[in-house]
Amino acid sequence: MKKTATIIVSIVTLLAVSCTKDPQAPERGTALAYRTAGEFSVSENLKVRFSPGNLQYRATTHEFRFAEHQWDYIGDDNINIGSNYDGWIDLFGWGTSGFMIAPYTSTQDPDAYTNDGNSATNNNYDWGVFNAIVNGGNTQGAWRTLSSEEWEYLLDGREKADQKVAPALVCDVPGIVILSDYFAVPDSCVFAATFDNGFESNIYDEHFWNKMAAAGAVFLPAAGYRDGAVILDCDEYGAYWSTTFNPTHQAFAVCFSPYQISIPLLANQNFYGNSVRLVQNITED
Repeated sequence: MKKTATIIVSIVTLLAVSCTKDPQAPERGTALAYRTAGEFSVSENLKVRFSPGNLQYRATTHEFRFAEHQWDYIGDDNINIGSNYDGWIDLFGWGTSGFMIAPYTSTQDPDAYTNDGNSATNNNYDWGVFNAIVNGGNTQGAWRTLSSEEWEYLLDGREKADQKVAPALVCDVPGIVILSDYFAVPDSCVFAATFDNGFESNIYDEHFWNKMAAAGAVFLPAAGYRDGAVILDCDEYGAYWSTTFNPTHQAFAVCFSPYQISIPLLANQNFYGNSVRLVQNITED
């Protein structure tokens, strides 16, 4: 697997669009029926399961939901982001859970996303902690976002990590596949742990992807990113937030292109609109 700490993204002319609360997280709920099948180690003593799709939000009803399929993403319609938009968006500035910053915030002022220097780990700045996901149990605190350390352990630290991540086309959508800890390739399916052929390294139609998912595979679509009112690199680039911030108006994200993935995670501008994929801890009870 080719890995790099820096991924160069497009530079474009930027187009701008234009309280105090207790930061303690609510008691965590459960939504076990809604998460994916596989168990994924994110540290030496913690495993998680992923949500069944990327996070989406509709401003007019103040609702968060998961995408219907793992390969679904919204793309160019994210340009409509705003408080009166009645459609769904899925590219979010960092920490825009609605606790301190509205999910539809799209200003390119980095000070609007600093959260007073707080991380988003295990508190209400995290989308999954602060919000009830309507098709994910509809319980506040049932989900969370991985930290940068957890993403890095998943992608590069757990046993045979380099054999469990690769680019793919799933239902003609480019992205990366991440295999669970004890994944066994299903009958009649193939998985190539290589970036040599870009997104065509692995190709699955819906039938074969459903078999892979049932066996414990997760897919992150290359949903691009948003810079103000500009949507960039859909089908070419993916960026998924962590809860870990960088004091220089940045936060860390898993970033990938057809031939590489960022390990260590890449520091992104905090005002970029990136994808969000939530998880649940696996506990003894």
